[in-house]
Amino acid sequence: MAALSWSWRSVTVDPLTGEVGADPRASGPAQADLAALEHALRLAGPWAAKVVAVTVGPPAADAQLRDALAAGAAEALRIELGGRTEGADAARLVGGDPAPAAALAAALLRHYGPPDLVLCGDRTADRGTGSFPAFLAAELDAQQALGAVRIEAGEPGTLQVTRRLDGGRREVLRVTSPAVVSVEAAGMRLRRAALPTMLTGMDVPIPVARAVTVSTMSRLCLLAVHPYRPRPRALTAPSGGTIRRVHELTGALTERTPPTVVGPLSPDLAAEELVTYLRHHGYLGDGTE
Repeated sequence: MAALSWSWRSVTVDPLTGEVGADPRASGPAQADLAALEHALRLAGPWAAKVVAVTVGPPAADAQLRDALAAGAAEALRIELGGRTEGADAARLVGGDPAPAAALAAALLRHYGPPDLVLCGDRTADRGTGSFPAFLAAELDAQQALGAVRIEAGEPGTLQVTRRLDGGRREVLRVTSPAVVSVEAAGMRLRRAALPTMLTGMDVPIPVARAVTVSTMSRLCLLAVHPYRPRPRALTAPSGGTIRRVHELTGALTERTPPTVVGPLSPDLAAEELVTYLRHHGYLGDGTE
């Protein structure tokens, strides 16, 4: 399974009401999702398996599923969530929404049974939280390997996954099916579909599975959305009369070391100047080198 996200890359703002909505002309899969589809197509050969492209989205998402069919996917399925509007929703991006993962898992189990492997992008194009692969793995009760940069096929049902770690390090995992693997877009591009295949698949009907979202108590209560503003620093209150308070607030009578340009100096003189400065301000004691 190749799970393609339906995400928005830009938004539209109504000049009269201020309502924020997703721009349908700039919606579609992220580059990481296309990399996941390419990984799935490459793994299908050694495993003698078929690739099914799935997505959770509105009818406009049929176009990206037809592109997946043209690239080599055997089947496609679109899951449509009922009882909710599609578009830019800040609450879903901030807190992570488990509803799409639950709907996708239910549709896969109903139409195809437990999948051997689900590949998806590590993050959506709309700057989401990247929690969808973890939610999906929990719904399918499958192993998970998140943020993969390289996938190598072993015997059927076994993968060697390389993950990126901090500090330029790598982690190599042995993953067995069933599993959910999210991939980065680095170093992987989706193959170009042949023109006759694209033309033939322009009018292919896409099967639709409708799922009703269950209203659950959200783990995050969104009160407002506004630009980030750092908290003010806590300062001691001024004391004394008016003049003294003004002096403390402005620092007018505070002794300061005026800026000084020293140099160019030789290395030994520069080191001596630095040690003298540290001694003067109490960082070094007398006789400390």
